[in-house]
Amino acid sequence: MSLWHWCVIDANRVYKRDRDGFASALRRVRRGETVSFRNGMLTASAFSLVIGAGVLSAGVGAPAAAGATSTPGVTAKTITVGSISDISLPIPGLFEGAKIGTEAYFAYINSQGGVNGRTLILNGMDSAFSAGTVANEAQSIAKNDFAIVGGFSLLDGSEQPAIDAAKLPVITQVLAPALYKDPNLYAAIPLVNGGEATGPFKWLKSKYPQAVKAVGLIGSNSAATAITAEKTFRTLTYSLGYKWLFAHDEGFATTTFLPDIIKMKNAGVKMVFEPTQQGAYISTMAQEMQQEGLNALLVSGGNTYEENFDPGSSGNGTLVTGVTALYEGQDAKAVPAVATFDKWAKKVDPQTELDLYTLYGWINAQLFVQALKGAGANPTRASLDAQLDKITSFDASGLISPQNPAQKIPGQCWLVAQYENGNWHRIAPDPKSGFICNPNGFYPSSYKGISR
Repeated sequence: MSLWHWCVIDANRVYKRDRDGFASALRRVRRGETVSFRNGMLTASAFSLVIGAGVLSAGVGAPAAAGATSTPGVTAKTITVGSISDISLPIPGLFEGAKIGTEAYFAYINSQGGVNGRTLILNGMDSAFSAGTVANEAQSIAKNDFAIVGGFSLLDGSEQPAIDAAKLPVITQVLAPALYKDPNLYAAIPLVNGGEATGPFKWLKSKYPQAVKAVGLIGSNSAATAITAEKTFRTLTYSLGYKWLFAHDEGFATTTFLPDIIKMKNAGVKMVFEPTQQGAYISTMAQEMQQEGLNALLVSGGNTYEENFDPGSSGNGTLVTGVTALYEGQDAKAVPAVATFDKWAKKVDPQTELDLYTLYGWINAQLFVQALKGAGANPTRASLDAQLDKITSFDASGLISPQNPAQKIPGQCWLVAQYENGNWHRIAPDPKSGFICNPNGFYPSSYKGISR
């Protein structure tokens, strides 16, 4: 045991034996004097530590400053939260956007005076693509910071033991299915293991009735969540009458899809799904489809709508369905929050790419701030949870379709965007704002949400 611990123990004994004498000693310490105890000395520099250890109780010495709190990460003037993202590995900068997006929203709020007079600070950590590092960082955040806000990691399941042990509020997008239902999680866009909105697939069938009879899939075998998503897509589309002619999983570092594309061409595929890869990889896929003469509609997930998607004319006609506004700027006039997001993300990091993970950081920071504003002058984790439990409708000022974070119910509204000549534009809905809510539905149809 350190000398410091013995000093605290000894000070506690003095306090219990002679409260008046101990109060007098503390007054001397505040004046800069040194007070001796059996196992050491109590100085002005150690005074705050003694108080933090619980030595000083109500009625002894001066009261705590107004606005002070014992909640981790909360001081009279600041609130610090943590995040964990894959930044240096497995691909440099992979999910750095999640950190930047959170920092950007905090900078925006801080420019308006913060929340209840406190400045918001992000303690953004790099996972280094190590489960052990993630676990240790989660423990550090649980001990020292108010909550986890933003961040994105392929290894986020390693955070869960620390989260549950500390009942640490987590406001972010997650990948590990075990976290989807965790009572401490509040995601701006909730996810359901094995679940998916059915509206976009119904719309595709109505719009391209022949193409859905000849479908191919290039998926990812790099994460359990990606594999689960692909199984869900296949089961859902089977139920809607889609016919699959080809399916194959590739790793996240695949640099060419030519073998798959040649097989799909030979099989007569007319619609290609790729729901999980990054925009740069989809660019390669589109170029190789044109190169091999595979005349098929390319349909991808939200990752394709990012600055790294740059396939030239070979990408013309590519579709993306999703629950986000066109946040790279195309929706800025119709959705003012898009312009705000773009401005502050670039202000925090002029070189940042406006990808999906940057948006994730921003919208989850906004969800956190909305709850924090109602959590009281001296917020606690419990009071933050109480406010988060009230947010049953959240659209991040129009950046996403309405979601239900409190009950972990995903929204059923969506949009479709198409790529033409270097730019994205909405093809549904029209007029050029909002989201489509009909046809709606959710797979599995029995899903009713999660009550807290």
